[in-house]
Amino acid sequence: MFGIGDLALVLEENGKPVPGVSPAAMQMARHVARIIGDELDLGAGRAPRPPFRYWDRGTMATIGRTAAVAWIGKFKFSGLMAWLAWLFVHLIFLIGFRNKLAVLLQWTYSYFAYKRSARIITGFPPD
Repeated sequence: MFGIGDLALVLEENGKPVPGVSPAAMQMARHVARIIGDELDLGAGRAPRPPFRYWDRGTMATIGRTAAVAWIGKFKFSGLMAWLAWLFVHLIFLIGFRNKLAVLLQWTYSYFAYKRSARIITGFPPD
């Protein structure tokens, strides 16, 4: 049984740990699904399972209104361009046109109405 603080660790073929982020989990899910599909198709005469290889597509984070940082391959950029790239990438990975449109409209409203969708708690409130 797992408890608080228990972690899972997946290692690549080279022994390097795979980061615990959703893009890595999505790649692992596709890898496992492909292996299961191959084993169901081939039955008893299956080939050895291929090792998982993580492909790091980059890192992006928003840090404020029209402010973000991005690291994609050898390119590092920040500010408005990184913020627009973050918005674009997140919209692209949503499934369905209706979801993309709903999120875009919600983000647009929040941007112009100065609404925050999430807040970070950094300490205890004053007594």
